[in-house]
Amino acid sequence: MIERLFVYGSLAPGRPNAHVLADVPGTWEPAIVTGTLRAEGWGAAMGFPGLVLAQDGGDVAGLVFSSTQLGPHWARLDAFEDGYARELAQVRLEDGRCVEAWVYTVDGRAGPDST
Repeated sequence: MIERLFVYGSLAPGRPNAHVLADVPGTWEPAIVTGTLRAEGWGAAMGFPGLVLAQDGGDVAGLVFSSTQLGPHWARLDAFEDGYARELAQVRLEDGRCVEAWVYTVDGRAGPDST
């Protein structure tokens, strides 16, 4: 099963924490999620604000990482993103398709039910 992660900050290729996903096979493609960026979360100190999902927000550009092998890595990613909540969101791919992807946010209250 393909799982997706929307990345908008330090985990993206060429960014300071790209190594976290470097060994996970998958593909990257440009995408947009609706929300706002805030200078919150530990990434803000590195110049990467945190995301707040909001239907009345603007377009937040990022990348979607798609992989059939993300499942075994969720616990490690959740630990790495400590202080952020993993939430499902609708993201729009560059070709116009909408897909569900996990995203780490600064205001998520509940996180995922299971990993």
